[in-house]
Amino acid sequence: MSNAATELNVSDVSARRAYLAESREEVRQRLAAELPPSEICEWFSDRLDELLIAMLQCSLDRQGVSESSNLIVACVGGNGRRRPVPWSDVDLLIVMASNAGEELSDALNSFVRDCWDTGMELGHSIRTSADVIRFASDDIQFATSLIDMRLLFGDRQMYGALQEKLDRRIFQDRSEHFVARCVASRREEWMARGDSVNQLEPDLKKSPGGLRDLHLLRWIAYSRYGDADPSTLLQYEAIRTRELASLQIADEFLTGLRLDLHCRSGMKQDVLTRELQLEMVKEKNSHVADVRAAASASMQEYFKRTSPVAEISRRISESTRTAGLLTRLRTVLMPGASLKGLPVHNGAINLTHTGLQTLRNNPSGVLDVFVHGAERCLSLSSDLRLAISRLVATFPAEPSRTNCSQFRKILRSGAGLPEMLRQMHETGILEWLLPPFAEIRCLMQFNHYHSYTVDEHTLKTIDEVIALENEDSQLGSAYRSVRHKATLHLSLLMHDIGKGREGDHSIIGESLCHEIGTRLQMAENKKQMMAFLVRQHLYMPDMALRRDYTDAALNGEFARMVGSPERLRMLYVLCAVDIKAVGPGVWTEWKAELLADLYNRTMQIVSGRPSNHVEREWIQSIRDHVHEAVVPFESGLTVEWPAWVDQQLDALPVFYLMTEDPSQIARDLDVIQHLGDAEVRVNCQYDVESDTVTYRIFAASCYEDGFFHKVAGMLSGLRNNIHTAVSCAAADGTIVARFVVTDNDFEGAVLQSRMDEVAVAVSDVLTGRRTADSVFRTNSLFQSTNRDKAMVAIDPQVCVDNDCSDQYTVIDVFAMDAPGLLYTLSRTLYQHELSVQLARIGTSIDQVVDVFHVTDRKGSKVTDSDQLERIISDLLDGIRTLHDNDESH
Repeated sequence: MSNAATELNVSDVSARRAYLAESREEVRQRLAAELPPSEICEWFSDRLDELLIAMLQCSLDRQGVSESSNLIVACVGGNGRRRPVPWSDVDLLIVMASNAGEELSDALNSFVRDCWDTGMELGHSIRTSADVIRFASDDIQFATSLIDMRLLFGDRQMYGALQEKLDRRIFQDRSEHFVARCVASRREEWMARGDSVNQLEPDLKKSPGGLRDLHLLRWIAYSRYGDADPSTLLQYEAIRTRELASLQIADEFLTGLRLDLHCRSGMKQDVLTRELQLEMVKEKNSHVADVRAAASASMQEYFKRTSPVAEISRRISESTRTAGLLTRLRTVLMPGASLKGLPVHNGAINLTHTGLQTLRNNPSGVLDVFVHGAERCLSLSSDLRLAISRLVATFPAEPSRTNCSQFRKILRSGAGLPEMLRQMHETGILEWLLPPFAEIRCLMQFNHYHSYTVDEHTLKTIDEVIALENEDSQLGSAYRSVRHKATLHLSLLMHDIGKGREGDHSIIGESLCHEIGTRLQMAENKKQMMAFLVRQHLYMPDMALRRDYTDAALNGEFARMVGSPERLRMLYVLCAVDIKAVGPGVWTEWKAELLADLYNRTMQIVSGRPSNHVEREWIQSIRDHVHEAVVPFESGLTVEWPAWVDQQLDALPVFYLMTEDPSQIARDLDVIQHLGDAEVRVNCQYDVESDTVTYRIFAASCYEDGFFHKVAGMLSGLRNNIHTAVSCAAADGTIVARFVVTDNDFEGAVLQSRMDEVAVAVSDVLTGRRTADSVFRTNSLFQSTNRDKAMVAIDPQVCVDNDCSDQYTVIDVFAMDAPGLLYTLSRTLYQHELSVQLARIGTSIDQVVDVFHVTDRKGSKVTDSDQLERIISDLLDGIRTLHDNDESH
């Protein structure tokens, strides 16, 4: 034990805390001095060991326990590997003999309390040896932590016996059941984090290519060969020398990053957030002008280090033990298929010396390998991929006609396409065919919505589109109907190719499509089709998520732009998979329904059926359903019932009728017919799948003045994020509104009592008993924001469109989101005596956007240019004031 630990008064909690704080500070200083990260961790591990042993001995002495023959205290997990970082959990396994006395149990409980009091995040369990074996059998996370078990204190003989039992009964089973459990557990973590190394905010431990993949290799090595050191994999020829070197470099790199994050945050922090990326770059490169570019370069280094780790861990985890004699004989006597000297075994095309010779100076031969793999759903072995990556530098500047034909054949393939394109990207073949693809390799995206680098997002669109082949949905049907699948797949590869350059990436991408179409010797009509899809790939989501696409003029204009059913199908599929590939959870049922509805409406037009016929047919079916579902007044009805229903349906806007379920419309009319002359009624419903609350508000016509901004202000002031809002009027002027919100005060189901509280507040603000301003003044939400500081600020923009709708002036507001934004905007519109008839609140793929359909007090469009200029100016001033106040808090 060192002098520091020997001299420490461990009975004094303040002394223990000081010791731990000094140790953490020393880690920070050693890291700043650029000492090897693994050495820093080992030093810190020794300090923790000394403190823990001293504390344990003190607890035993207090209880009068003089010997440790009935006790094991072992470090496990990262602590067992001697890789603890300053704020990581201190993982201990405490094992007592079944006949241990009560004094020992009391001493151990006292020790555990002391650890917590000292400021350690203790991961511990107090068990018997039998418990350890049983829990290791049931819990793979617990079992893997024991592979790196290291005796800290106690009976060595008891420890050895436990270790022998674990090896025999858990770790080293010939059936490889333990390895299968490890791999399954790790695969769950891969999938939960997007199954990609190229994440914009990676978890250093759990993301693919992270430290947990290095741990997985240790677990497999220990189970198969009895030694967890990765060099054991080299000894048994499971990996090659250069791969071992890559693993060792990545281990030091990731360990250093994790140390940095902990020291920088002063807490357990394993996620490399955008904010931390920028902070680290600024600190190390204070002279750099373009911080985002420097951060992108830094992350490219991260991906370079972690990609080999992910590749090796997946390959090793999928392999089996060395084949037995019968298997080896079968391979010799009945070899697998072969492609020009490249044998195929276990689903992979392998490299031989003869095969390599056939590929030299032969781009067509190399592309044949990828054609073969794509058509038969094979992969390329790591040796073959490495060899091809070295050959690409010898290829001619332009692909031949044969090469272009081979690439189109690859693009036409089905289930094998995603894997082949990833391997073409890895080897550089994809960049040889599509040179601009090199500029999006590992390119960062500094916005809220994307989870992956541009190249990874692009490749994920291919994963998503191929999955549609077997999907029983409107989208799957559209994809299966596409005749030019190779052009669609190439358009997906090109859709974000313009990112990273100055200007609109859709316009830049359109220009690059013409260049690439010429390079790949595409037919002119297919080149034009690809350019159209890339140019308009944000337009269709913009229509579906932001516009009242039930407006005949707007829908007709979109149909004229698309022009043909095939281009519409391709655009619909491209837009949907583009959203799906943004990140987990981005594609929702709501988005799917809106995009599908726009697709269906437009398809009716471009395929020859006029939109008014489709609309009439659909609305008539709604009328029939509503007539059957709505129950009339039992008495006192002064008009004929069917005529009253028709009168209401004629007054309600088409958007409301087309986006509401007919049974919901019937329920709304039932509320309207019972609503009093000065009554407000608020119905609320929580949806589990979307984690949203829908507030349906019915108000007499006397509350129309300022209705929208009052409700928006009250909902926002009560910590609700408003996703969509619709407000319209029935025939008698009764206001019907729907607000879909997320309640920030709840994780999980929103309680009925909370929804009732919000409903009362909405009623109060309409009837004048409360004001939205008073709620904002007392609510901390208005004075704070959780906006990502790494998000690059977008200058607010307000656009007015008087052409896209026959009824409304449409106002688009692009701005950084902030608490109170919708209230600020709608209040400004109210101050200009505008009535909000429809609002679409949310985000497009890349920006936050609010869209308002408004009329003046006479129900007409706003056409006076001076008035429109004043409206735009006041909206911009309100946004800037809101953001200035937000940043000052």
